[in-house]
Amino acid sequence: MSEGLQVIGVGMHRTGSMSVKAALERLGFGPCYHGLEALRRAKDGDHWMAAYETGDIDWSVIFEGYRATMDWPTLHFWEQLAAAYPDAKILLTDRDPESWWESHAQMFRRVGEFAEELSDEELRWAEESGFARIRAALATIVPAAFDGRVLDKEHCLRVFRQHYERVRRTVPAERLLVYRVQEGWEPLCRFLGVDVPDEPFPRVNVGDDVLYNIRASMRMARAQTQEATWR
Repeated sequence: MSEGLQVIGVGMHRTGSMSVKAALERLGFGPCYHGLEALRRAKDGDHWMAAYETGDIDWSVIFEGYRATMDWPTLHFWEQLAAAYPDAKILLTDRDPESWWESHAQMFRRVGEFAEELSDEELRWAEESGFARIRAALATIVPAAFDGRVLDKEHCLRVFRQHYERVRRTVPAERLLVYRVQEGWEPLCRFLGVDVPDEPFPRVNVGDDVLYNIRASMRMARAQTQEATWR
């Protein structure tokens, strides 16, 4: 397998991105970068904010050793990544818009609860380690996609639909898979040119698991070096 990203996930959050991350890694397209991976690699926050503010970044700094990426913050830069890695497959994870909205709104409410639950000691660690910077980067980049109106249903659904329409319109059909996790292994494996595993398709980060996984990412970051780098 060649160097650099092989698969670029461009589907919105809450469309099965964590399950697909696990599936890609099982199929040999790992490790796969993800929003929760970014939280574990806390020092990445400075790189992402610089990319967001200036539009200029050396992608190899972020993705060294990675073969795939899903979810935020990379979703904001999907067109730049598609151009930077022209041989990468583009994977558009999809979901019924109304169902997506319910999960999206719940996610933002739950993430707010997480921030309120941090102790003074955890807040100090977050500032010293860089974890606060990657949280700030995610808290800046994700809401910006929705013009800050993350709990405005009609606006969010319009952003959702426009994003999916743009991907379908601009990515060549032979490079793109529009995919729902309920379809299981077969279409994903066919798209990637690999064999279908003899095991169930992963189900990760379902419902309330999102808050558990954020906490787990923080614990893993704290267990690493003082720089909170996840390697």
